[in-house]
Parts: sequence; C-alpha cells; structure tokens
Amino acid sequence: MTTDAAVPFHATSPATIACANRLMELCGAGKYHEAMVELYAEDARHVEAMEMPGSPYKRVMEGKETLLKMSEQFGKVNTIHGATCGKPLFNGDQFICEMSLDMTCGDGPMAGQRMNMTEFCLYTVRDGRIIEARFFYGLCDK
Repeated sequence: MTTDAAVPFHATSPATIACANRLMELCGAGKYHEAMVELYAEDARHVEAMEMPGSPYKRVMEGKETLLKMSEQFGKVNTIHGATCGKPLFNGDQFICEMSLDMTCGDGPMAGQRMNMTEFCLYTVRDGRIIEARFFYGLCDK
C-alpha cells in the first residue's frame, strides 16, 4: 500500500544544534563525563540496548546524579585509548550520531581485554539540554 501523504518535517531548533555540536566536540575528545555535566538535564535518562550480564548498570538509568555516578565509575575502571564521533543527523528535537571507543575494560567478564566498541546514539533535547540518550549496538562483529 502506498500513500501520497507527505511526511511532516520537524524543524530543529538552534539550541538542539548547538547541544549536538558541543556533545560531538566533547565526546570526540574523550570528555564524556564533562559532556554529561554540561549538557544533561536534571531528569535525563539513558536507555541501553540491553542489560549486560555482570554489569552493575541497569538497562534504563534515570536522573543526572545517577548518570554522573555511573560515568565516574566507568572512567575509574576502564582505560580509554581513543574516541570518535560522527556528524549528527537531526530531526526536530532529536539527533543521532555514531560514536566509537577504543578501550580496555577494567572489570566484569571483559576485564583486561581491549576492544573497539561502536554504537549509534539517539539523543532527545529539551530547552538545549539532553533529556534522553538511547544507545544501539551489537555484541559481535560479523
């Protein structure tokens, strides 16, 4: 079945574009924690693709304070060797980008193993602050 109805375009605000550009700048420099401090709303939440076995983190985590504690722990335990961020693509109050990390895990089932992790991140912005981040990734390359 086809339709001739137009899909509505949702304009992206300058505040959303500025937020995305700043996030790309900070994360591209490996400054993930600083990005959360600066850009996340107090009621922000993360939604992971899945709950990782053996991980202390839940699939859905809510509140900036909780996310900052998680970020601090992640930074203490893991070693980041490099990070990249792709160009954001916008739709209204959301943007998506590709991010990758070259890291060595410090705990859990992957402790001591170096790995490259790539994910797509969908961010929703309200009043120039990130209110939700959804992460999409796979566990193995084929």
